[in-house]
Amino acid sequence: MRRTLAGLLFGLAYTCASLALAGFLLERSAFDPEHAADAADVILADPAIRQQVTFAVADAVAAQLQVDPVSMRTRVEQVATTTDGARLLGTIVRDAHAKLIGASDAPVMITGQQLVDATQMQAAAEVPPVALDVPTVSALDIARTTVEWLVPITAIAAVILLIAGFAAHPDREAIVRMLAIGLLMLAGLVVVLGYVVPKWLVPVVDDSPWSQVPALLADDSRGLVVALALLLAGAGGALFAAGGMAGRRRQWSAPVSTYRYQEERRWS
Repeated sequence: MRRTLAGLLFGLAYTCASLALAGFLLERSAFDPEHAADAADVILADPAIRQQVTFAVADAVAAQLQVDPVSMRTRVEQVATTTDGARLLGTIVRDAHAKLIGASDAPVMITGQQLVDATQMQAAAEVPPVALDVPTVSALDIARTTVEWLVPITAIAAVILLIAGFAAHPDREAIVRMLAIGLLMLAGLVVVLGYVVPKWLVPVVDDSPWSQVPALLADDSRGLVVALALLLAGAGGALFAAGGMAGRRRQWSAPVSTYRYQEERRWS
């Protein structure tokens, strides 16, 4: 009875831990505007996103300053394709991502200082703020809100259930095997929610160029996700090996003692 209860508790604990960690990675890759700002060079490397920002800035500045819009687009494009220039435009990327996922209801406005940064022309400061067309995707808004609530709740639940499972389980070897299974399951879920979902599933919910931001951020975080998944899988494999060795040692020791006990009873 205790083993069955402990197995249930461990199963629930592993599920909660998997959801917490994978949800954290999903939140970082798909629902974190500050991360988007830090990775502005990666996001602006996407031609469709860069074109939308470039055209909005260049056309507004060119119309106000009475200059050729094509040359102004080229100028802004050159700024946006450099690492330092993309960093200057990071606040635009952040605001656009926040609007996309529903973290902000305000329209995305490119201010005079941002226009100066994008064009490298001080005269652009006199241009009125420019609105950037970024939709709010309801599906992403719902998913963002769900993940924000899910991560802390499942993390706390995982800790409580693990403590209860350790207290209820009488067999240490079985605990080791359960931990190994949990780590392997967690490694798989990290890959699915930390990379596969933002890379392939999120971009199909809307046809706006900005819906590609989660996929771009997932690519930027791919190394972290893979390293974490390998670490968890390696730890799970090591626990499986340790549990197997402990089981073999017990199998070798138990028959010998039993055999000697039976032989002594026969001769007596």
